[in-house]
Amino acid sequence: MFNEDAALWANFIFGKAQLGDPRRTQRVVHIASDLASNVGSSLVKASADPASIEGAYRHNHMILQEKIALPGFQRTDEIVKQRPLVLAIQDTTGLS
Repeated sequence: MFNEDAALWANFIFGKAQLGDPRRTQRVVHIASDLASNVGSSLVKASADPASIEGAYRHNHMILQEKIALPGFQRTDEIVKQRPLVLAIQDTTGLS
């Protein structure tokens, strides 16, 4: 479905996030796209420009993590319902 287009995936998953301002939602989509395009890289290495890095690290008390996560959960649920089989693999490894 989104095997090659990180921007399309990021918009599908996070594009409906209600963060009080459409620019905030666009920022989340942009960050998710950058990270998906650069799997295994840090946020700093995955980001294309300093403004993206600054925006990602900027603290805003108006944005709750639940408001970012909820649309991701909802969209993932939609995708899972379309599949005949879904493997939910969990790594329970811990470090101490």
